[in-house]
Amino acid sequence: MTEFTKEFVDKISLSCIQLYNTLPKIGKAIEGEWTVLSCIIQFDRVTKKYEVVSLGTGSKCIGACKMSPEGDIVHDSHAEVFARRGFMLYLYDNIEKAIVVKQDQESIFQKEKDRFKLRDNLEFIFYSSQLPCGDASIMPKTNEDDHGDVVCSLKREAEGNNCDVESKKIKLETQDIHRTGAKCLPQNEQDPKEPGANYHLLGRVRTKPGRGDRTLSVSCSDKMARWIHVGIQGALLDMLLMEPIYIKHFIFGSGAPYSQESLTRALLKRNLEDNEDFTIPFKPFIYNSTAIFHLMKSERRSKPAPGSIVIVNCGIIEVGVHGKRLGVTKRRAHIKNSLCISKYNMYRRFVELLQKDQNLKERLVGEDDVTTIPYNEMKKKSQRYYENWYRVRDSFFKSWTIKPDMWNFCIKPNT
Repeated sequence: MTEFTKEFVDKISLSCIQLYNTLPKIGKAIEGEWTVLSCIIQFDRVTKKYEVVSLGTGSKCIGACKMSPEGDIVHDSHAEVFARRGFMLYLYDNIEKAIVVKQDQESIFQKEKDRFKLRDNLEFIFYSSQLPCGDASIMPKTNEDDHGDVVCSLKREAEGNNCDVESKKIKLETQDIHRTGAKCLPQNEQDPKEPGANYHLLGRVRTKPGRGDRTLSVSCSDKMARWIHVGIQGALLDMLLMEPIYIKHFIFGSGAPYSQESLTRALLKRNLEDNEDFTIPFKPFIYNSTAIFHLMKSERRSKPAPGSIVIVNCGIIEVGVHGKRLGVTKRRAHIKNSLCISKYNMYRRFVELLQKDQNLKERLVGEDDVTTIPYNEMKKKSQRYYENWYRVRDSFFKSWTIKPDMWNFCIKPNT
């Protein structure tokens, strides 16, 4: 794994922005609106060629009361999440190619003993136009104008020695800080909200900001950190893959406050002083590109765009509003018309793969009919993923949001 040059980092960032600029107007931010842009890029270490395989935009999130047990509503419509879920569809598409003999050479995977191995020459890059919401966004204010390639330094001190939910309070030794709207978990110690540098606690798991009904979705800082530690593929795909897929490079754009040290704290460290034996599978490179996404929040652009876009490099482009696919009326509000990245449609792709590969199906579920196994029960079969996740949750995060076990839907035939 080789570190990129600044020129190459900027080149990748501009490619992501240029792809966004080529999109049709529907779902994009209009005059007075802002949005966030995130992409996942596939990079060939041998040829040095790269391509954007997934793109997401957005900054919205729905409240807990709007969650659907049918899996047809996407709860978190932040750009980082849309890009990641689109990337998961890209992985499903390539696994399907690896299963089909005539298309296996077109796949990024090679099939080995009913699992799928990423080709050795490939790795993935995550680009986002600004720092993720949550812990990474808490950083000192500087005398600069808070734009561009500003790397702020943090000084931290620990107070107390309790490594449970009331773990150390780490304070910034500076006059004031950039704040996040993301909130500490209800069951944990809350931000003191004192003036200046003592407004926030650091290193805490937070739920996403928003008005009205509180969301159960954790911040993008927390989600990115989770992807770094257990892979970006999720529980279902982990059962199909030879090994987890780790993002090797993270690129964040300029034009907004930036701190390399706050990113390192949020994504890689948190409270690891409490557990020196904890290791990260692959420590990614983190870069600050000089490229600026032109639709960032500003005085001229003060309203968040209502829509979120997902593009996948397998012919998919959709727009979501309030977690639903744009253009779907109440009369057509059927599960099959939900966003392609909804829980239901993602699980449908998983089930279809098992139906196409009998050996794969038998390894995972034996003789059971996959259409009768609920989504939440199938995920529990991902033993390796959850062993890794519980270790990371307890040692690295020390807390996590608790969601109801409500997604017991099955994939209905012909949907």
